[in-house]
Amino acid sequence: MKKSIDLISKIFKQQQKFLKLLISIASIPSPTGNEEKKIQFIKKIINEYGVRNTSIDSAGNLIIKLPTKSKNRLKKTILVVAHTDTACDPGDKVLIKQDAKYIYGHGVCDNSAGVTALLTTIELIKKHYLEFNNNLIIGFTVGEEGLGAKRGMKQIIKDYGKQIDAVINVESHNIGRVTNQVIGQYRFKLSVNTKIGGHSFRDFGRPNANVILAQIISDFSNSKLFKLKIKTTFNIAQIKGEGTINAISQTSSCLFEMRSESNKNLEKAKETLRLIIAKYKKQFPDISIEINVSAEVPAVIFPSKHKIYQLTMEVQKKLSIISKINSGNTDGDISMAVGIPTVTIGTSNGWNTHSMNEYMEKKSLVIGIQQAFMVICSIISSY
Repeated sequence: MKKSIDLISKIFKQQQKFLKLLISIASIPSPTGNEEKKIQFIKKIINEYGVRNTSIDSAGNLIIKLPTKSKNRLKKTILVVAHTDTACDPGDKVLIKQDAKYIYGHGVCDNSAGVTALLTTIELIKKHYLEFNNNLIIGFTVGEEGLGAKRGMKQIIKDYGKQIDAVINVESHNIGRVTNQVIGQYRFKLSVNTKIGGHSFRDFGRPNANVILAQIISDFSNSKLFKLKIKTTFNIAQIKGEGTINAISQTSSCLFEMRSESNKNLEKAKETLRLIIAKYKKQFPDISIEINVSAEVPAVIFPSKHKIYQLTMEVQKKLSIISKINSGNTDGDISMAVGIPTVTIGTSNGWNTHSMNEYMEKKSLVIGIQQAFMVICSIISSY
C-alpha cells in the first residue's frame, strides 16, 4: 500500500496524458448494444501494458484476471468494474470539444472518466509491479445503460459471483460519492392494442390506442405517490402510435420507468398502474394492454459502517475529498442485490450526463483517478 501512495504525487503531473486517453476512449461511439469497437480498443491498450490474461465473455465484457501470489488461504477476490456503453447514440462520430476548463461531448464523463481511471490503475499496477494480498478481477462491462439492463454485470456475477467477496464500481461523475444503496427500479414497455382501427371521421367513437395510452399516463402521473416523503419517480419515453392524421390508431406503446428508494413505495406504484390498466380494460373489454418488463431491481441498502465504505472514505479524507453517502442505479445494483458488498465511486465532476450536451471539468479527472487508484489499492490490500 505504501508504494501505491508514493505514486499519487506522480499522477498529479499527468493531466494531459489522462485527457488524451479519455478523448481516445470517448471518440469511439459505444451506445448500449454496440460496445465491441470500444472493448477491442481497451483490450489493445491493456495488452500494451503487458497484461495478457484477458478474455471476452459471452456477454461481450472484457475480463482481466490479476491473481495474487500470496499463499494465504484466507485470500479474497475483489471485482472492479467500469461500464463502456453510453446512454445515447451519437451516430458514427462523437463530436468532442474543449476549452481551458471543460471538455465537451457525449460520454466524456459517463463513463469515459471511469474507464480512464481503471485503465490508469491497471497501468500503474503493472508498471510498478504492485502486489496485493487478494485476487483481482477487472471487468469492462457492456449493457449498463437503459435497456441494456446491466446485462454485462449480470453475466460477470453469474460467472464469478460465488468467488467474489467485494465489488468496486468505477463510475463517472460526482467525486466523493460513496454509493451504498440501490434505488429500486422497474422498467417495461407498455403497449395498447385495440384490435380495430378505422376512419377518423366515419368510425369516430371506436377506441383509439393513442388516446387510451395517454389517459393511462395522465392518470398515473396524477397519483399522490410522487408526493411521498421517500422519493419515488417515474419517466415516460419513446411514445409510439400507429396511424396517420385521418386514421384511428390501433396500437400504441411507450417505455415506462419507475424508481424508488423504498420497495414498499415501488410496489405501491406498480399496484397503482395495475388498477389504472384494469379500469381501462373494463371500459374497453376487447382491447389488450400489456406490460413487457425489461428490468426489475429491488431497493437494497448496506450500512455505511461496512468496511468497504470505511476504507473508501478513509482514502477520500486523505485526498481532502468530502465523502457523500448516496443511492444510485449502476452496475453495482446487480452485485448488491445478491448480497455482495459493493461501493460505487465517481471519477470526475461532470454535468448533463445521459445527453448530447455532456461536459466535464478537466482538473477533476486527475483527482478522480487518484481516488480510484487509492481506493482500489486500499480495498485489495486490506479487505
